[in-house]
Amino acid sequence: MKKIKISNIEKYSNLFNNNNNLFEDIKWVEPIFISMTSAYNSDVNFQLTTDNDYIYNMLTSDYKFCKTFSPISIVKTRAGLETISTQLTDVMLKNFKDLTDTDNKDLKHYLHYLFLELMNNVADHAQSDGHVMAQYYPTNKKIQFAISDRGVGFLSNLKLKFNDITTEEEAIHKALKKGITATPQKMYGQEKNAGFGLYAMVEILKQTDGRFIIISNDTLIRYTNGLYTTKKLSDPWKGVVVAFEFDEAKIEFDMDYFKRNYLWKEIIDDKDEDFY
Repeated sequence: MKKIKISNIEKYSNLFNNNNNLFEDIKWVEPIFISMTSAYNSDVNFQLTTDNDYIYNMLTSDYKFCKTFSPISIVKTRAGLETISTQLTDVMLKNFKDLTDTDNKDLKHYLHYLFLELMNNVADHAQSDGHVMAQYYPTNKKIQFAISDRGVGFLSNLKLKFNDITTEEEAIHKALKKGITATPQKMYGQEKNAGFGLYAMVEILKQTDGRFIIISNDTLIRYTNGLYTTKKLSDPWKGVVVAFEFDEAKIEFDMDYFKRNYLWKEIIDDKDEDFY
């Protein structure tokens, strides 16, 4: 029986090739697989064959505040992303029972910021719909978030702006750096996407002992236990997958501190520039 998790998703990338519709003998799946399945289905329009009720429920259920999960939502443009992020955040927060009011507020800001930034990246860059969900696991006390698209991938986007990048691995690592974005659109004279989404995810997960995985076409990069590992996929995914998880016990909350010291530090330190 298959147990498909963020830690072994590369073993099952063959399920998303050649219009495969047979997902048999799946005992356990996590949001990363549901997100990929939804994106794959939208791309090739297959009729899913599985005896796993959880998969069907995650793909077809409507949002319900009472659950430990937020089922698949579709990201097309930036319009409506605030609502999706709020729903994801509310479902996750209701499962944290022992937080102080201050910690609850900070965690809400952390989650809302992360969810919104990662969905904005898809809306701005993917050239494809994003398929997003999140789940809280009461037994392990962890959150997992995943978003998948069937778009062009990191390399295709970033090489238009950074001509020294030649591989998906280089493109992913470039995208993880602060302030890196391929977005050409401007708002108030600035790039609409400030390049903080993936960078913020990495810094938050470093602080919380979290884990993430990024897939772009034929390349998978995983961050766990403070280390990066890279794998070439024998069965490439078309597009991008970003998923992260962290444990409740490892969270240290203070969103204002994080923003001031990780996102805005250069601005604050610049004595010649007013900061509002």
